[in-house]
Amino acid sequence: MREGRSVLVVAYDFPPHAAIGTMRTLRLVRYLDRIGWKVRVLTGDPGTYLPSTPVDQALLARVPASVEVIRAAAWRRSQPAPAEPVSKAGTAAPAATGPGRRRRWPKAVVRAKAYVDAVSAIPDRESAWWLPAVRAGLRAERQAPSDIIFSSAPPWTGQLVAYALASRLDRPWVADFRDPWARLPWRENRPWPVRRAAQLFEDMAVRKAAAVVFTTQAILDNVAAHHDRALAAKYHVVPNGCEVEEFAGLDARPSEGRFVLLHAGSLYGGRDPRPLMRAIAAGVRSGVIDASRFRLRLIGTQALEGVDLESASEALGLRDVVEIVPRMPRRDSLAEMMAASALLLVQPGHPLSIPAKAYEYLATGRPILAIADEGETANLVLRSGAGIVVRGGDEDAMVKALEQLVTGTAGLRPAEPVWFDGERRAIETVDVFEAVLDLDRRNAAAGPQPVEVARRA
Repeated sequence: MREGRSVLVVAYDFPPHAAIGTMRTLRLVRYLDRIGWKVRVLTGDPGTYLPSTPVDQALLARVPASVEVIRAAAWRRSQPAPAEPVSKAGTAAPAATGPGRRRRWPKAVVRAKAYVDAVSAIPDRESAWWLPAVRAGLRAERQAPSDIIFSSAPPWTGQLVAYALASRLDRPWVADFRDPWARLPWRENRPWPVRRAAQLFEDMAVRKAAAVVFTTQAILDNVAAHHDRALAAKYHVVPNGCEVEEFAGLDARPSEGRFVLLHAGSLYGGRDPRPLMRAIAAGVRSGVIDASRFRLRLIGTQALEGVDLESASEALGLRDVVEIVPRMPRRDSLAEMMAASALLLVQPGHPLSIPAKAYEYLATGRPILAIADEGETANLVLRSGAGIVVRGGDEDAMVKALEQLVTGTAGLRPAEPVWFDGERRAIETVDVFEAVLDLDRRNAAAGPQPVEVARRA
């Protein structure tokens, strides 16, 4: 790796933003700084985060002091209330409402409002960040130009910021797709203008970028199938990972006296744990599971439309079995993973992507139960040898899997570091940077060219 090179990283998700997407960018930034790159990060201003944004101030300590962080405030139509910080007790309780009845709007009005809200938020809810970020990036880059621009998304507004900067400054750009963009399996009900805009923006990005990085082969294949075949040479897969040192000092002993199956992270987009809850209830009735010693612990935001997990657990007779816990600071969440007996992934209907927490799960060495259809998540869990995979609707198989986990007869083994080592992934990303820069230097006047990267074994 060559010292003295510089990069502008465009990432809305960056400390103190505590979404899981923050961690992939933070790992890369830390590695680049360690090997001698000059790193500048263009990110959001916590003062204009949306109220639902998770914030963890402890993450700021993981940003190297030598990294320049530029914070651009979003131009909101009305200033949002401060984002809720994550505390030891979890997120703050909702504010109490008065005794007055809420007005019930006709369904047609509700649908119309949802349509307008969706269209006005193109490309996503952070669109108000685009212009301030472009202005801040241009100002910084004109004072001290970077060699290359890197952007990681979602939110997809960040890709449009990087597109504008790369076009205006004539710099090579590497675009990182952590999720599918134009064809989200769990968002096919989006209004046509939103889906059409996503397709157009995706096409702009893959054409303009010197290289495009995807977290899975399936996401790459999905994009490649909808764009000019000539662009495929610039596509690269760099899987996710985790920073193993984050687990240092955490108690590595699972809790004794009861079996804890833990899910850490938000439940949304069809990631519904109720089929598993029904399987647990069936296991209790058949004697496979001892309800007094078994806990399903769900940590994080519950954002499943029309789903009340507390009511569901009550109806199934699992009030004392299912524990629903608010989001907590990252360090505490990792400690919970280490203390669990087994870890749960809920990923049915999402064959293209792998949740970032899967790599943290692998790093703990705990057994994994993945509720997932055939696809990338199932492949990772099975190939690593660290877990059991059950299809989303197969509740009988879930009961059998639970029995194997509780009795220790699943025949699982801790995953090797090659499956989750985040530094290895950062090295692969920098390999892409180096190839882009070398090609840019050799063919400065030749226009965009496919980027070939030597693949690591």
